[in-house]
Amino acid sequence: MQQSKQLRIIGFITLIVVIVIVGTIILQTKGIMLEAETSSGNRLEKTKVTIITSDIVADQSWGSLAYKGQLKIEEQYPVDVKLYSEIETDKLMSETITAAINEGSKLIIGHGREFSDVFTATALSHPDVQFVTIHGSSKYPNQTVYTFDQGEIEYFAALAAALKTKTNKVGVLYPFEPKENISEFERGLAYYSPNSKSYYKAVGSRDDGVKATQLMKELIAEGVDVIYSKGNSFNRDVIDLAKKENVYVIGYLDDQSYMGKEQVLTSVMNDVSQAYVAVMEDYFSGSGMPSGKVILNESHGVYSLAPFGPMFSAQDIKYIEAEMKRYSSGELTFP
Repeated sequence: MQQSKQLRIIGFITLIVVIVIVGTIILQTKGIMLEAETSSGNRLEKTKVTIITSDIVADQSWGSLAYKGQLKIEEQYPVDVKLYSEIETDKLMSETITAAINEGSKLIIGHGREFSDVFTATALSHPDVQFVTIHGSSKYPNQTVYTFDQGEIEYFAALAAALKTKTNKVGVLYPFEPKENISEFERGLAYYSPNSKSYYKAVGSRDDGVKATQLMKELIAEGVDVIYSKGNSFNRDVIDLAKKENVYVIGYLDDQSYMGKEQVLTSVMNDVSQAYVAVMEDYFSGSGMPSGKVILNESHGVYSLAPFGPMFSAQDIKYIEAEMKRYSSGELTFP
């Protein structure tokens, strides 16, 4: 009797184990099938996107911002992105565009105004492809320009410079010749420090640190003691020289204080990768991609002013923040 009862218990336990094992196998099989179906569905739904930059993809480079844009939109949207870098000539641009179209790209993004002309030359014959440039110009309905002007932030970068210059001589290093005769930075400097004089030099490149430091030395020889350096890769060389010459720098693109905490007053930050998020938001919207020019602003997260360096007092920072608030509320305007 006792043995029979034990056999029944063993049989019952064995049945439970078998049920658990079989159930587990079924669930795992269904999971694998569902994952495969989902993966297949995602592949079918993903939109092919091509990003083209004329620059290298390296630390602190303009091209690195295209790569950051790629990572952001791959994370947030159903896209399959291919990035081409160092596409510098019109011939290479045309060949890359043709390759992208042949590979099925429905959206081609040029990382800079230099792609505007070649996109215009191609857009009319490919109406089913959307061509986008970061800055630049457009002509046809399937072309869009996403651009932004961090001018309002530069007013207060100029205020930071005005508070820290001792010589009343402030310089700007541009990568290329500026299009405007007077920038917002210069207007801000004239407003906050009417006795100051501004100087500028154009490097002719986003990456040429040798040329940038050569021009910086010329500015310092003129008595400049604060330099707004609007470079990309060359800012590292500029900040290194600032340490040796004991002058201040306003950084650009990223918060560049990590390169010289005692030299960097603040940085005019441009998160260009956020422009890519704005592009995809429009692309996948109900109304679709607009044509013409789209002006991005601070609400899109494309620009902001970095925290101020240790050379500023709490009173200085409070004053700058109050001025920024006055500007945002419309109480302050610049001539």
